Amino acid sequence: MRTPDRNLCLPTRRSVLTLLGAAAGAALLPEVALAQQGVRREDPTTWRWNAGEGPKIPGMEHLVLKSPSMDREVGYNVAVPDEYARSKDRRFPVIYFLHGAGGNENSDAGGFWATVRKAMLDGIMPAVICVFPNGALSGYRDRPEQKVMGETLIIKELMPAVDARYRTVATREGRALAGFSMGGGGSIRLALKYPELFCAAGSWAGAMRGLDGQGEFTELISRNADKIRGKLSLLMIVGAEDQTFASHAPVIAALKENRIRYSYRVLPGVGHNLGLYYEQTAGDLMDFLGYAFKGEG
Repeated sequence: MRTPDRNLCLPTRRSVLTLLGAAAGAALLPEVALAQQGVRREDPTTWRWNAGEGPKIPGMEHLVLKSPSMDREVGYNVAVPDEYARSKDRRFPVIYFLHGAGGNENSDAGGFWATVRKAMLDGIMPAVICVFPNGALSGYRDRPEQKVMGETLIIKELMPAVDARYRTVATREGRALAGFSMGGGGSIRLALKYPELFCAAGSWAGAMRGLDGQGEFTELISRNADKIRGKLSLLMIVGAEDQTFASHAPVIAALKENRIRYSYRVLPGVGHNLGLYYEQTAGDLMDFLGYAFKGEG
């Protein structure tokens, strides 16, 4: 695997995983498509936080969380490995996969879970639980003035609910984040802000800009450098033609400046296309998460 700028070596043994029955799902729907759904980016009252149950997927169930911070119901999917039913005492690490803007809890669940299942069968990934929350268009951030609490939803409401309902490894060693576009940026940002809660964060085409520009990411790196260094594994993959490409440079520079290890890969000719990220680098992401859970990231 060729990585133009890399501090943390990824395993070189890997064949690309085939996307099995995955709906690639657009991360940034055109405004016209959002309008057809009655959704306006600037109006959170139009956002849909519970898409309802999607296609039946083995091992996956759709659940609803009543969010106290937003006073609304939020949908999410949880997928458990086959081993979960066979072992009544065993606890399992958890991957939280965050969708892109315009998506919902069903958007990428099928494709990502199929990829994880194959990685588990191949022995690359330990048996894990996957959680797919609905983050609407929140950027997984809190905006109390708009009653949008995407960060609180994940960190203070959903994670405790999952740990209470399922036999999880409820420590940082047993939690990882991954996502695409808005979800990729959200994964990296939440991990940088709460490094005591996660062992790894992987991003495809992460939108690395905060509400105030890119300073949010770099400030988190500087503030939490001692908590991140040597404890949190980071992987960022982005296409050279992707609209999010330029937003990575300040983040990479801040990680270098603070001597924090990371892995960064640029995909030549790739734009903002989730299907191509799966096709070209699903194996890299699975390797990264699998090694992180084994304490080798």
